[in-house]
Amino acid sequence: MSFADMTALALGRAFEEGKADPREVTEDFLERAALQDPDRRIYVTLLERRARAEAEAAADRAARGLRRHALDGVPLSWKDLFDVAGEATAGGSLALKERVPTQDAEVLARATRAGSVCLGKTTMTELAFSGLGINPKFGTPANPHDEKVERVPGGSSAGAGVSVAAGLAAGAIGTDTGGSVRIPAAWNGLVGLKTTAGRLPLGGTVPLSPTFDTVGPLARDVADAAALFALLEGREARPVEPSMLGRASLWLPGGIAWEGVEPQIANALEAAIRRLVKAGVRIVEHPLPELDEIHALAWDPKGSRLVAEAYAQWGGMLAENEAMIYRPVFERVMAGEKLSAGDIIRTDLKRKEIAARYLAATAGVDAVIMPTVAIAPPPIAELEPGGEPYGRANRMALRNTTIGNQLGLCAITLPCGRDDNGLPIGLMLQSPPHTEEKLLSLAHAVELVLH
Repeated sequence: MSFADMTALALGRAFEEGKADPREVTEDFLERAALQDPDRRIYVTLLERRARAEAEAAADRAARGLRRHALDGVPLSWKDLFDVAGEATAGGSLALKERVPTQDAEVLARATRAGSVCLGKTTMTELAFSGLGINPKFGTPANPHDEKVERVPGGSSAGAGVSVAAGLAAGAIGTDTGGSVRIPAAWNGLVGLKTTAGRLPLGGTVPLSPTFDTVGPLARDVADAAALFALLEGREARPVEPSMLGRASLWLPGGIAWEGVEPQIANALEAAIRRLVKAGVRIVEHPLPELDEIHALAWDPKGSRLVAEAYAQWGGMLAENEAMIYRPVFERVMAGEKLSAGDIIRTDLKRKEIAARYLAATAGVDAVIMPTVAIAPPPIAELEPGGEPYGRANRMALRNTTIGNQLGLCAITLPCGRDDNGLPIGLMLQSPPHTEEKLLSLAHAVELVLH
């Protein structure tokens, strides 16, 4: 097995046992990234000097029995909205290409103190404002699961997902404001954890919507996702014990979560649910109208807090640099100019009221289960020009995942099969805020059944 095929935790164990050297592993990742990504569509920047220095330090700690964390010495990629001291952090926008921070983002600083290796910064949707991952200005990484047609990778953490799926990082750190960890994870056959807003610090990240922005990992399996989550929280990684599925219950809603779901995706989810039932899971099939309500509220152009905050952050900069900005992103951000404070506050109050009803309704189950993304990743060429095809695909990509952000939940996506084109399909579990540990245990148990 090559280093590229190993999980992050397996690499950490190999370092602990003296069966692998962080320097050799890091060099392997750097060499393959340079070879497989010469036009920098996956990595905006490879940080060779930093990575090699961190790997050297990790090798020294391993030799002396002083490893700091289960992921000490493990090479990771970081989305290009996490500040890296002395390196341009542009958030995928040419208008910010001269932005050079003086210190690392808080979560990167934590990960570095724990000994992980920062390989480089990955490409992303401009300003993190799309679920597709298309960025003509910096380059769109093609989904690695189709060798014939270049398909979207999912966004906004586009390069993050591809870096792991293509074997160019052992794990990746992204952000999720409306699905930007879970969509690329689902479309790249990975596990993606959306954390509760506020659980991980946003200090030193390029913002989109501070109310909804969250940091989260993209990983090969649930155990890696849990270890990466611990790394970002600045704590030791504890083994994830799978829940007892004979005591688990999942709410299976209809409504908006299943509208327009492609048949092969629906079939894969239904097959997964049958296997879970056989394993003892209790499935509650019942309408959950709060999902439809929060969806309608989230996409109401008259009161979107997300759009309003994006405009407040970037409207002036975009207006001054219109020619530099990818048109679909420009139009979505500038729509915030027309929003009123009264409409936004009314939407806030309604969102909180729906969230309270949702949490009360689902209090008796462990999680709600639904497709992560309703559609397979479309070809890049069909969507890059923008217009209605782009808008329609973007809405479908984001539809199910946005629900969790708007309700303030935590959520995880797991691979649950592939379609006839070999494209991965994701199953999503979402649970109440600040229940990440319980959700990870449940997801691990589900993972064992599905694989």
